[in-house]
Amino acid sequence: MVISTSVWGCFCLRSDFLRHTKPSQAELNIIKQQIGREPRGVLEIKKSCQWGYPQVIVNRPVSALVSDLEIFPTLYWLTCPYLCREIAALESEGLIAQFEARIAEDPEFASLVEEDHEAYAKERLALVHRDVQKRLQQEYPERYQVLAESGVGGIRNPQGVKCLHTHVADFLARGKNIIGEETLKVLDKPWFCPEAECREYDQ
Repeated sequence: MVISTSVWGCFCLRSDFLRHTKPSQAELNIIKQQIGREPRGVLEIKKSCQWGYPQVIVNRPVSALVSDLEIFPTLYWLTCPYLCREIAALESEGLIAQFEARIAEDPEFASLVEEDHEAYAKERLALVHRDVQKRLQQEYPERYQVLAESGVGGIRNPQGVKCLHTHVADFLARGKNIIGEETLKVLDKPWFCPEAECREYDQ
């Protein structure tokens, strides 16, 4: 099925275009070096580090391909190589399992996590044009469900933790994500590298 560009040509509400400032080509080149691939669907640099380099980006939730519709449920993406490495180290030490155990054992903590998932899904869906939402519901109901109901990073099980990077990105973007906040407390280091390592990408 070929999707008409007149139908899928716009994927964000008008307010989205007013809120978001599109990254420059130079900034996109830096993001490309940070994440190791060509960035696609970047709406905005949501947060920059102390050195002025991208730290968290906002991704377009829906993109049109030639003959299909692509869903990307990770709204906020952590691009900072330093934080990505540090958080990966915490994951390797078992921090994800610790959070999952806490969700299972601590109702108050679990409630806060659920609130973060709901807020994330609401913000993500708000970026999708209303007409596109309707078409998704009609023609791609499973994909619509991912956008409307999945939590941080697209996770479907609220008792699980998919990736600490996505929670930290959400916290840095919104200022509210209990797992992201707790992860940075455990990290107990500055939220930026000491040597401005992304400077080498600044060409």
